Amino acid sequence: MRGSQGYRLLVRLRLPKRWILRRDKSSSALTSGPAAPEQSATPAVEAESASQPHCAHRLSPRLLNKRATLTATVLFLLMLSGPPRLRIRDPEASLHGDIDWVVVFNIVVWGSAGLWILAQFARRLHAKRPLLRLRLPQILGLGMICCLAVSITVSDAPALTAFKVFQMLVTMQFTQLFLERFGIRSTLRLLLRGNTLLCVAIAACALLAPNMVWGPTELNPYPSRLYGDLIAQTGVVSVLAMILLLTGIRRTWKTVTLSSLALFLSLLVLSLMRTAYITAFVFLTLVLLTRPNIKPLRRFAYFLLACLLMLYSVGRFPSLSQYRDPQTISNLGDRIGLWRYLTDLTLRQSPWFGLGYYSASRLHGPEYNAWLGTAHSMFFEVLLGGGLVSFALLLALCVVLSIYAVRLLSLRADRFSFATAALFTACLLFGFTEETIDSGPVAICFWCSAAILPMIYKWASNQNLVVRGAAVHATS
Repeated sequence: MRGSQGYRLLVRLRLPKRWILRRDKSSSALTSGPAAPEQSATPAVEAESASQPHCAHRLSPRLLNKRATLTATVLFLLMLSGPPRLRIRDPEASLHGDIDWVVVFNIVVWGSAGLWILAQFARRLHAKRPLLRLRLPQILGLGMICCLAVSITVSDAPALTAFKVFQMLVTMQFTQLFLERFGIRSTLRLLLRGNTLLCVAIAACALLAPNMVWGPTELNPYPSRLYGDLIAQTGVVSVLAMILLLTGIRRTWKTVTLSSLALFLSLLVLSLMRTAYITAFVFLTLVLLTRPNIKPLRRFAYFLLACLLMLYSVGRFPSLSQYRDPQTISNLGDRIGLWRYLTDLTLRQSPWFGLGYYSASRLHGPEYNAWLGTAHSMFFEVLLGGGLVSFALLLALCVVLSIYAVRLLSLRADRFSFATAALFTACLLFGFTEETIDSGPVAICFWCSAAILPMIYKWASNQNLVVRGAAVHATS
């Protein structure tokens, strides 16, 4: 088909099971479309195709599903898991430089991930390709990590600070290279499998080794809350797994899908984690507001909403105040006082480059509240450890990613776009009151989102321009 603007539209024919990937002669990009028939399309079919701009569908090669290698998969899953602590350790042991077998295992895992990154760089140099494709989120992330590295010189435990900064750098680079090499679909699937494995491990320990995962609450001295800290935060991994499962499934009524969903919901309820409840509620609210093109997800959201309304109407809605102290809601479990104390300390002693990433919160956090320990927030962890410069770069990074997520949801409603935007939103909520972004499930999901969001947004914007141009050409 020829036109004044040179747009080539694909003709979508109803030929079952004959969809292929082929190259458009006028472009090097891969195109998704039906197998071409032996005869050329009639003018009537071409006119109908031109009147429907959505038929033009270019599929970016980065969205294709390429199987990851065994080495990359194992390293990805180990980094996603933390790896688990598996034992109760004195918080001051890391400050003193004490090393046990778990610390050695962590060093081996993260060192191996660093070597994998160097191997990818070597491959790119050999192929005369650029080492990194830096977009604005990656530039801000690297700037923040460099500023955190400066805090090593003023840290009371420089080895601990250096290792945590190294973990953050490896996490950011590993996820970006993994995504560029194996694609978005493979990355999201591996995120789901990794969080599912952690949920299964927590459930198994709840039955076989309860002392590892169960703990008391403020109102009950007996183990009644499924923390899972020695493996992973139960509320965190259950919500992340639920988001990835619901945004990736195509059929709800499958045994594996229903069993997994029941496991995630059970762990979420037993975690008694208020941040996890809020994150799950925000996720369902996004589903109801944006109505993504994922029918099983929409049905689940409507069904769950109906169940909650029915329980509330009959007076059977459970109250969290029966299990958690309601007085801790107003001050976020004394986190607000901790954040105020750490902020004042940073501004008085070292406002620009902090007191040493992660080590400063281990040292000064117990001075305010021994039960809280660390800063309990990725923002205040960076502020205390890296000062105002690192904190400003982290805020800029989160603002940029939020803009990408909002614009992407306004452009597209497919599962890739919604899954990434929802995953980033969950990481932001968890990071505000609980997690860090150097290692663990939230860190891996955060940096994966930071790499996926600009990639999909650029592709969606180009698609939108192509569709608009095709519509204008069809009407001209």
